[in-house]
Amino acid sequence: MTVIIIEDEIPAGRRLEKLLIQKKFTVLTILFSVKNAVLWLKDNEHPDLIFMDIKLRDGLCFPLFDKVKIQSKVIFTTAFDEYALKAFEYNSLDYLLKPIDATKLEKLILKLESFKAVFYDNSYWKNLESSIVTSYKSSFLVNSGMTIRKVSAAEIAYFVSENNATYLCVENRKFLIQMSLERLESELHPEDFFRISRKYVVSRKFIKAVGNDYLLSLLNSEIADFSISRQRRSAFLAWFKK
Repeated sequence: MTVIIIEDEIPAGRRLEKLLIQKKFTVLTILFSVKNAVLWLKDNEHPDLIFMDIKLRDGLCFPLFDKVKIQSKVIFTTAFDEYALKAFEYNSLDYLLKPIDATKLEKLILKLESFKAVFYDNSYWKNLESSIVTSYKSSFLVNSGMTIRKVSAAEIAYFVSENNATYLCVENRKFLIQMSLERLESELHPEDFFRISRKYVVSRKFIKAVGNDYLLSLLNSEIADFSISRQRRSAFLAWFKK
C-alpha cells in the first residue's frame, strides 16, 4: 500500500515513516507544507493513503482540498484535538493524535483491514466493480498535409507539450492535437501510457531501456533520452514493473 506523509515537523515525519515501513507500507515522499503538497499531488499519481498533519508551515491543511481533488484515503495527524470535527468534514478515514506510536498505528491498520473485508469480500461490490467499464481513447485524428489521418494509440511513441501546444509523435513525426497533457492523462489507458514529466507522456510499448540515471530511451524516437522528473520516479517504477 502506497503512502505519502504531509508533516512539517521533520522528526515526527521520519518517525512515522519508519513505523510505516516496518508495517510494509511504501512511503513515496514526505512533504512539509500545503504548497509543496499541492504541487506534488498535481504532478503525481495519488497514493492509497495520505497521513496529513493539520497545522503545517504555511497554515492549516484544509485549503489543500480546495486546490486538488484528492483521490487517496486521508488520515489526519495532529497534536491537538480541536480540529477533529473539522477533519471529518473532509471524509477522513481516521484522526490520530501525536505522538503517533506503534500501538496507535497497529489499531489503524486493523481498521484498514476491516474496511478491506467489507468492500472486497462483499459480492455486491465485486459485481459492481466488474460491471464498470472505462473507455479510453484508442485513436486520434490529425492533419497530415492536405489530408486527415487517423493514428492509433498503439502507434504513438510519446506525447510532448511544446510552446503551449501538444503533439503526438509517431514514426519520427509530430502531429498537433487539440488536447492538453492533463486531459490526455485521464483519457489514455493508464496501463499503456505514463506522464514522466511536465513535458512528456510516454508509451510503455515503445520504452527500449531505463537507465540508472532515470533517462528513458524510446523506439522510433529522434530524441536520445527522456528524463523522468524526480517527483515522478517512484510512481514510474511502480507503473513500469507491473
